[in-house]
Amino acid sequence: MITLRPYTGSDADALVAIYRKSVRRLGPRAYRPDQVAAWLSVAPDRTEMHRLYTDGRHAIVAVDPNGAPVGFSDLAGNGHIRFLYVDPDHVGRGVGRAMVAALLDHARTLAVVSVFSDASDLARPLFERAGFTCIARQEHRIAGIRIHNHHMSASVPCSGTP
Repeated sequence: MITLRPYTGSDADALVAIYRKSVRRLGPRAYRPDQVAAWLSVAPDRTEMHRLYTDGRHAIVAVDPNGAPVGFSDLAGNGHIRFLYVDPDHVGRGVGRAMVAALLDHARTLAVVSVFSDASDLARPLFERAGFTCIARQEHRIAGIRIHNHHMSASVPCSGTP
């Protein structure tokens, strides 16, 4: 059983660790070793994570029954989801699904009509199950390495709309 709660400053180290562990352990399922290394090279440190998660975006942390973070995500006021990471030991247990659902609910409260994210090959199926559509495959260069992701978007139904 997981609980979702707002980000606090004391979460920064744990979230960075989840990000790095997720990329290291899950990244190789869809990306080459050089792409995983490039992805890790842009991992936020604790200072950057804290800055990002205190800039006004709605940042949530999924915690286990002991209060330990097992996932995190966020929603900016313009509908952008920047991060969606789940600890590899908790993948497949509904953590990602719960976070996306909570973000969509929050988007409704903000009257945001569309939510979007740049999803890895690993996250794309989760977003699609939540009603997102792939708008485009995007190619990037990180540390000189070509890597891709998918620009995903979903309409946010009005409150009371099934």
